[in-house]
Amino acid sequence: MMTKDTLIASHADALDTLSALVGIGFDTIERSGTLSLDFGRAGLEDGFKLASDLAAVREPKALLALGASAVAPALSRSVGYLRTSYAIASEAGESINAVLAPKYASINKDLDKAIDALSVSTPVGGEVIAKALKSAMSATNSAIEDAAKTTRKVVEMTESNINKATDAAVKSATKAAKKVA
Repeated sequence: MMTKDTLIASHADALDTLSALVGIGFDTIERSGTLSLDFGRAGLEDGFKLASDLAAVREPKALLALGASAVAPALSRSVGYLRTSYAIASEAGESINAVLAPKYASINKDLDKAIDALSVSTPVGGEVIAKALKSAMSATNSAIEDAAKTTRKVVEMTESNINKATDAAVKSATKAAKKVA
């Protein structure tokens, strides 16, 4: 039964959870913003350096070499940006899950207790209804767990494939730049 104290505790817990989630959100925004600003700053610096180097070019071959040599660092920086962005998003998801997983477990425990109470207080047939509800709850939890495991596997495979593809792209750009130079 809900008492004044349990209601107050529930509200305080909800506020703590909200505060933690807002903190995670602000941290993620701050980290993403800093990353974007650093990436933009580095891009501008590279652009000014490239413009300065272009102004100093006197031969067509030097122009080709300069263009080719500018591709690999830019691609490498872009890949780093994407990897770091992904890491920030992934860490935010893990942090949110760490905050919400205990709440979900607590809700399941409370629901289980409520079903048991329903079973006891219901006249004839209450046990059958309780078993059916518990079975449905178990099936739902199992499906959620399976979906989470599958999602983690897909994310791991995707991350691995992206890392391999970006590494190959950076190596190819570096080789191409060396051939031109």
